[in-house]
Amino acid sequence: MRTTEVVDLVIVGSGPAGTSAALHLLRSDPRWAGRMVVLDRGVHPRDKLCGGGVTRFGERVLAGLGLTFEPPHVPITELRLISGERGYALHGDPVFRVTRRRDFDAWLAGRVRSEGVALREGEAVLGLEAGSGVVRVVTERAVYRARAVIGADGSRGVVRRSLGWRAGARQARLLEVLTPERAAGGSEPGGWRGVAVFDFTPLAAGLRGYYWDFPTLVDGQPMMSRGVFDSRAASRGPKAPLKQVLAAALALRGRRLEDFRLEGHPIQWFEPGARVATERVVLAGDAAGVDPLLGEGISFALAHGRVAAAAVEEAFARGDFAFHGYRERLLADPVLAQLDRRRRLARRVYTPAGRWLTRAVWGLIPWAFQAIEHLRPGVFPVPEPRFERLRGLAPEVLRAGG
Repeated sequence: MRTTEVVDLVIVGSGPAGTSAALHLLRSDPRWAGRMVVLDRGVHPRDKLCGGGVTRFGERVLAGLGLTFEPPHVPITELRLISGERGYALHGDPVFRVTRRRDFDAWLAGRVRSEGVALREGEAVLGLEAGSGVVRVVTERAVYRARAVIGADGSRGVVRRSLGWRAGARQARLLEVLTPERAAGGSEPGGWRGVAVFDFTPLAAGLRGYYWDFPTLVDGQPMMSRGVFDSRAASRGPKAPLKQVLAAALALRGRRLEDFRLEGHPIQWFEPGARVATERVVLAGDAAGVDPLLGEGISFALAHGRVAAAAVEEAFARGDFAFHGYRERLLADPVLAQLDRRRRLARRVYTPAGRWLTRAVWGLIPWAFQAIEHLRPGVFPVPEPRFERLRGLAPEVLRAGG
């Protein structure tokens, strides 16, 4: 028999969006610790398919919470952008950080728990029902009667499904493998070179995205996260054969796809007209949509949590839980505003015409980068960036991450 619990707020999902929302509420008023419950069907640390990149945008949100980056990670000091036999390198200190979601999520969940919030792990939400002045959140163990709910349970989360909202055509696809590596200069993680690769060569094979190589650490051991991202932001035409594309990219790097465990799932990308709120319920993080250009999720999820917390706090202060202005809050946020810009760019780049356009303007990338950085400083999530053309490198060197 399920117990019944009355709370002000239920946060469904203890990933970056859910924990960010909880921590932002706590920074505003520590008494929120006794007013909310965070639910997650998993138990930390739990694995999640994700490249694991955290950019400057995400670090700024963490800094606003008084947090420095503590989980195990690899600082990326060189990002290579590749197309065929041509490439550029973006240098920064760092450009971004690569962490495993099991480590990052467990770190933030631990911070939430340490501040007195009831974090109920291993408790799956089965559904929710909005009633008169309350939302009933039904789990395997209990029924929570909440005045508001933040749905931060991912692209295919139960909150969205319970509300009857479908993702429609806004589905990107990912495949990933982890390959054991030896860090440059020795076997210790400290020898890792910190070079990440975005390879857009598979655009010619019909992929609406890129292949990636991200150096990472799994239980302290050097590994490489290798995968393909298919945006489908411009969804006309047949779907690319992801396994074939990934196998071909791995073969160029001396790896065989069949030697490694393959993981994949669809994710939902951000669309400004999609539903993200209703009476007493708002969505945050992947549930609201990820970046359709590069698939970046963590940094945007952290910012989503910040906006969701502010909206919830205002709703309680005013006694108005309609959340009518929530979409506008998202689009006005300095980080989340990037999502719509990236959506428009993805629709231009990831089309058959876009592939030819990309090839035609590839030589203008350094100029475009400098112009944007001059006209819109801070748009690129890279502190003190330096951009260079990679010349005279053998193909295997050009494509090498690590």
